[in-house]
Amino acid sequence: MDKELIIGAIDSSSDGILISDNQGYVVYLNDAYEETTGLTRKELVGNSLNDLLEAGIINKALSLTVIKDKKRVSTIHKYVSGKSALTTASPIMDSKNELIGVVSNTRNITDLINLRNELSDTRKLTIKYSEEIRRLREQVIEDKDFIYSSKEMDKTVRLASRVARYDTTVLIHGESGTGKEVLAKFIHTGSPRNEEPFIKVNCAAIPKDLFESELFGYEGGAFTGAGKEGKPGMFELANGGTILLDEIGELPLPVQSKLLRVIQERELFRVGGKEPINLDVRILAATNRDLKQEVLDGNFREDLFFRLNVIPITIPPLRDRREDIPELIVYFLEKLNRKYKRTVTISPKATEALTSHTWPGNVRELENLIEYLFIMSNKEEVNIEDLPTKIISRQMMNSTEILENSEEAKLTYLLELYEKYIIKDTMENFPSLRKAAKALGVHPSTLSRKLKKYNIEVKLEEE
Repeated sequence: MDKELIIGAIDSSSDGILISDNQGYVVYLNDAYEETTGLTRKELVGNSLNDLLEAGIINKALSLTVIKDKKRVSTIHKYVSGKSALTTASPIMDSKNELIGVVSNTRNITDLINLRNELSDTRKLTIKYSEEIRRLREQVIEDKDFIYSSKEMDKTVRLASRVARYDTTVLIHGESGTGKEVLAKFIHTGSPRNEEPFIKVNCAAIPKDLFESELFGYEGGAFTGAGKEGKPGMFELANGGTILLDEIGELPLPVQSKLLRVIQERELFRVGGKEPINLDVRILAATNRDLKQEVLDGNFREDLFFRLNVIPITIPPLRDRREDIPELIVYFLEKLNRKYKRTVTISPKATEALTSHTWPGNVRELENLIEYLFIMSNKEEVNIEDLPTKIISRQMMNSTEILENSEEAKLTYLLELYEKYIIKDTMENFPSLRKAAKALGVHPSTLSRKLKKYNIEVKLEEE
């Protein structure tokens, strides 16, 4: 075979090739080997691989392993050039199956390594983004505006969604604790002003003599105690965005007339100011009062009422949408579980009792109670006996079993049921008959009879 042809083929290979004899002396290497490894012919050819290792010119020699074991070996190695390569060293055998040399094929896989690293980085980013998405989802759950399944609440939310994109004034009606502020924020978030300020003014919390300065601001030195620089009011702070006038029914009549002018003229004068300040603000108002009746009683201006009541939205009380209560209970518990790393649940009977309650404080009262039960419960499940007495009493009075009993039997049944709950709870805290009886102030034999009467099974400690 033509020697020049063989040498030409080796030199034209894109893979680096190094040939050594059976004693480990480098016989030949091509251009691609120099380019990939950063080693030169001058350094390697004619030299022993062992000597090159000792001199530190190379730090690995697969050919020596092949000479020793007469088997093909491969490795991935990073050379002084900074390039990573896959090197495979194979034995060269003669016709008598004797080793006469070794050929090492070195392929530059730097791009593949980089691609692998990029894939690894991409995988890490994917995990990171997945985690961020999970957190965002949790945040969405945390910040979810409304938890509901009732038709009544669905109508309310749909109406709020529809009016959100318009700048019209909205008057939100609802009892305390129904979520009027939450609905106002929902409207603001769904509006074109959602990137601008949302300012809430609690009209019931501002002293009457400060109403005007708080809402409209004041100029420096406008009154005794006023700052020299003056101060912008809530309307100015909300300029470009949305202002919520919560408990609007608490506004004094003199302030109502000025508010009416602001709504009509879209400008205001600070207290002590002489120049008007132009306003571009959306006005939302909320109240738990019957403003129509307040108008009739002379406590609220009729013209202001009509200006505010362009789009009335009423949030139904919780007692009128009881199907929402179980979902709200689960939502509040999940929020607390996430925050405090617990797994507290609630029993079906307890949920049923809470659902039957009238909730005069509405959603706020329910949320506060769930937080109380969560903190006070030393178990992983809130049961009916953990609930406040007034809720248990109502549940008992409304139960089918009670209604089927005679009027005279109701009180006896309720008292026995309370006694059963008290004894059961005490036995859980004092699993000793003597200690439990002492805590209840009864004789152990009396407690033993009642355990049998109510069929309460307990595992008693040895006395």
